[in-house]
Amino acid sequence: MMARTVNHLQPQSRAGELMTSKSTSSFDDRIGRNLVEAGFITPDQLETAQDTGEQTGVGLIETLVLDGLVSRDTLVTMLSFQLKIPVVDLKTVHVDPDAVAVVPEEFARSQSVLPIGFEPDGSLRTATTTPNDFQLASQIATLTGRQAKFVLALGGGLDELIARTYATLPAMRAEAPSSLDLEGEDGVGAVSLRPDARGILGQDVSQLPAIQAVEMVTLQAIKRGASDVHFVATSDSSKILFRLDGVLQEVAEIPIGLHDSMLARIKVLADMDITETRRPQDGSFNLRFNEKTVDFRVSSIGITWGEMMVVRILDRSEGILKMEQLGLEPDTMATWRQLLGLPFGMLLVSGPTGSGKTTTLYSSVTELIHNRGNILTIEDPIEYRVEALHQIEVNRQAGIDFPTGLKAIMRLDPDVILVGEIRDVETAKTAVDAALTGQLVLASIHSNDAASAFVRLIDIGIEPYLAATAVVGVAAQRLVRKICTHCKFDKEIDPTERQAYLSETGEDLTTFVSGKGCNFCGFTGFLGRTGVFEILPVSEATRKFVASGASGHEIRQQAMSEGVSPLRRTGMTKVKAGVTTVNEVLSRVFFFE
Repeated sequence: MMARTVNHLQPQSRAGELMTSKSTSSFDDRIGRNLVEAGFITPDQLETAQDTGEQTGVGLIETLVLDGLVSRDTLVTMLSFQLKIPVVDLKTVHVDPDAVAVVPEEFARSQSVLPIGFEPDGSLRTATTTPNDFQLASQIATLTGRQAKFVLALGGGLDELIARTYATLPAMRAEAPSSLDLEGEDGVGAVSLRPDARGILGQDVSQLPAIQAVEMVTLQAIKRGASDVHFVATSDSSKILFRLDGVLQEVAEIPIGLHDSMLARIKVLADMDITETRRPQDGSFNLRFNEKTVDFRVSSIGITWGEMMVVRILDRSEGILKMEQLGLEPDTMATWRQLLGLPFGMLLVSGPTGSGKTTTLYSSVTELIHNRGNILTIEDPIEYRVEALHQIEVNRQAGIDFPTGLKAIMRLDPDVILVGEIRDVETAKTAVDAALTGQLVLASIHSNDAASAFVRLIDIGIEPYLAATAVVGVAAQRLVRKICTHCKFDKEIDPTERQAYLSETGEDLTTFVSGKGCNFCGFTGFLGRTGVFEILPVSEATRKFVASGASGHEIRQQAMSEGVSPLRRTGMTKVKAGVTTVNEVLSRVFFFE
């Protein structure tokens, strides 16, 4: 695979670039003045060399040497003894591969620095053309956890030496390739993890270098199926937490210094500014492991005790789930498929954030690929890339948001439209217009249950009669944790849970399935999640209720009278089947009237 290009990663902000440029200029000016004052060159020669350097992009020192105005020995003498700046000749320098491995290649390339060894005090001896760039030194310290001791690189070709050194690093170290190697794929940075990397459980991650610690945490998160990794600074340490099956669990506590270095490492991967620790930032990168690709979205912001970062993990290796894998009951799945077969109208998928709405939308739309012609989507961002779908990603910098993207889709002769989320009146109106003019529109919306999806649509700004006419069906959903199949057992039900089940279903059961907790489930008793669904097809009676401006409660009662099973009752059927627990259903499915 091709190596990631230097220009793709820009960890410095514009202000940082200007500061570096200023540092370079002031350093060259200092060298020039000293050479003139010492009588090695004349002011005119200095001015000529400066002009030449500006035209060629070559630094002043190299220009003076290349033009024969100053010998290399003269420069070494002056820099070492007069200015107390250590120098190194790139033509003869010995590079320690262990030092090189401390600094990520993409950072070394973008900042034109080359680690060449370690000082006795553990600091990192680093070759650069700007040895007085204190901001750069601070970045290296943050990234590696080591102080940077700069030496001035002489001999020219620093960037070429950096590229050559990292290209030959595996051979230099006489071992397998670096476990974290940035590569380019369609302009997107990606990281390759070696398959034999070990997870963090049972290890003291606080003793690992930042690069290895990030690798270990990332790999363990993937292996355990975490959806998010949280790095949270506290008053005297930092906590690492995984969101597993929807629940945050602390997995490690690390020193605050390692926290800063790990966040800097992740920022480099995600093309974020490592010097900015207060303002909110967002970035992303890809990871390849065992021939599968995992996407990461990174968000960071300063909090009371330092900086917090959340890394969202999107493992698309298993592809889009089939309808049978979502957790739909046979009768509700049949109803939903009938709704998908309608020629036009709006199908809403409702639920809170993290309830699996996007998964249901993709599973639904992929069933239509072979018989519904032109299918277009507008998403923020595109969650799954599917060749048979014509997908448009929201890009506000380019002037593409949900309303403008949806309006553009309407001019592209669509048969089916997928809208990632209806969140504003303009998007809602355009989607309703599409549903009323011959297209099947699938969209997600935030609401508690199927009935309240109508209320939400009306609250956004859609007239009740339009909502009643356009919407042909709603799927409300939640995700509940599944009992671990490795440690499940039958137990006598708690009286409170027994009463809750009885109230919801009218049945009285005394024994339910639970999970003891084992190595497979991290001793939680749960492993994996499944969906709980409520499918509401819009009948004429329901349509009249919606058009009249009825409340969510009234619409819900009408739907139940027609045989619609509400979310909590559907959840209890999974309790009876031994899939989940009463408490899990009660905690995931609740309403505010």
